[in-house]
Amino acid sequence: MTPAQGSAWRTSAVRGGLGVLLVAAFFGLSQTSPGLRVTFQTPFTYSSPGELYLWLGHTLLLVPAGALLGLALMPAVSAPLAGLWRRVEAMDARERRAALLLLGGAAFVVARLGRFFFLRDFPVTDDEVSARFGGQVLASGHVLTPLLNPPLAQPGLFLYARDGLVSSFEWLGLQATWALSEWTGTGSLVFSLVAAVPVMTVAWVATRRLGPAWGGVAAALVLVSPMAAMLSMTTHGHLLSRAALAVAVVAFLRAEERGVRGWAVLGLVSGVAFLCRPFESLFFLAPFYLDLLWRMARRQLAAGPCVGGLALGWLLPVVAFLAFNHAVTGDALLPARVSMYTFPAQLTEQDGTLLQRFGANTSYNALMLAVWFLGPLGVALVALGAAWDRLTVLLSLAVLSLLGLGLFHDNHGIHAVGPIHYSECAPALALVAVHGLKRAVDFVRRASVSARPLLLATGGALAVGLGIFDTHHALALREQSAIHEAVATYLRDAGLGRAVVLAPQYQVVWKRVPEFRRVGSWVLEWPPPPPDASDDVLVLHDGPGHFEKLRERFPDRRFFRLKPGRAPEPWRIVPAETSAADAAPVPPGYPAPVPSAKQAAP
Repeated sequence: MTPAQGSAWRTSAVRGGLGVLLVAAFFGLSQTSPGLRVTFQTPFTYSSPGELYLWLGHTLLLVPAGALLGLALMPAVSAPLAGLWRRVEAMDARERRAALLLLGGAAFVVARLGRFFFLRDFPVTDDEVSARFGGQVLASGHVLTPLLNPPLAQPGLFLYARDGLVSSFEWLGLQATWALSEWTGTGSLVFSLVAAVPVMTVAWVATRRLGPAWGGVAAALVLVSPMAAMLSMTTHGHLLSRAALAVAVVAFLRAEERGVRGWAVLGLVSGVAFLCRPFESLFFLAPFYLDLLWRMARRQLAAGPCVGGLALGWLLPVVAFLAFNHAVTGDALLPARVSMYTFPAQLTEQDGTLLQRFGANTSYNALMLAVWFLGPLGVALVALGAAWDRLTVLLSLAVLSLLGLGLFHDNHGIHAVGPIHYSECAPALALVAVHGLKRAVDFVRRASVSARPLLLATGGALAVGLGIFDTHHALALREQSAIHEAVATYLRDAGLGRAVVLAPQYQVVWKRVPEFRRVGSWVLEWPPPPPDASDDVLVLHDGPGHFEKLRERFPDRRFFRLKPGRAPEPWRIVPAETSAADAAPVPPGYPAPVPSAKQAAP
């Protein structure tokens, strides 16, 4: 070993030691008063002190630790990584397609493993429960199913009721996806497949613009992004709109060269995103469509094929949207999702002032994007890449436009899986960020300096910092999913056979366990019974007179009540005939399980 080599290894050892020390310091924060405990509590904008320590520790300890560890590995990995980079850049078309499929397969596997290990195949929010119920209704060949009698026995949140019928108030795209899952008996599999789409589209776009190696980097940014990784484990409609809008970016890039057919594809995938999350999709797409109008006005783009193709592509989604609304609410222009609010003057029941919406919605979610996309490095990379060219400007404006939507409502959204109302931003930000990293590398190279330290420091900061962030938060999600597994196991192991269990609201039940109450969860209600009532055990709301009326509806089932247990057991199940008829009162301020007739009216 030459003296220069020996000096390089000593420097690497020092860097590595400092990096390990900073990682240890991060985990040492668990011994502080707040610790690093992530909990899931109301209201939407609440973060536990431990979660805030996680964010702060990630920024100030893990990011520099990862950079130091990346630099420490430079003597050992520089040559192999440089060779791998050259090999990837030299891939032919067939190899690129295979690599793209491999990336998609990896994203699917990660999402699937995360679904079963961290979430234990349980929902994270009541939205998912409601959407699955809507899919079950659609799979039965109807858009609404009979409401239980008495109506207050019907469990579930985010439902829509009209004329004695009920279903989910979720958007058609999400319900239709769940209907496909019900028809095929594949459960959450479809959502895990959809989770792979943004990884593949981002890789394709970056490869086309910057080269295959940069395409791999862009895909990696999506895979390690906490907001992308956490959402990919769920069955939220945001997965669908995120994927559809990512495909829309691809269609936008290819539309002009393919004529009417290309514009029709852009219109179709835009419409699919609209069916999943209309407002968010329109605000995200607005800069792209305004760009098309600007180019047509300046005669840079042929208006006929563009407008005709887009209209053709949008036709089917719009017709489906209107027909579904008419079938559910009786008004083609009134979706069930907004039927209980005054639209468009008021999008939520209790809109705050413009200043409140700016602070607690737009500003808050801008902060959440900074934390949950890639952390502080992500902010820097996005800032560097935003003005690369027209596409990165449009992607940046799409994110800003979506943040602007927050000025019109006060539903701030949870951040249990990142800023959920801004999930569609992750692929766009990844594309902007990879251009920012490319710009930084080009700047260093123009200065006749090796770019390897920059790349290794950045890679180390992202891999170590976000790897620990992702794992830590995912373990917190696993902790809250233990609540639902415990309740489900208790009911399953009770050996009730074909039965109806009359119970308080779900959150009242699991909050009987002090540890569950401390962890918290955003699943607050029992799932509605499937339309055919095929489940062996149906859990319905208890209340005055519910037992007598429900016994007429389910004469072939045994009836039980779920009641508070005697220490140390949190619950007990007793025959309904020998227990008190009245249920515990509804907690003050808790929403009704189904909108009232007044709420459901337009």
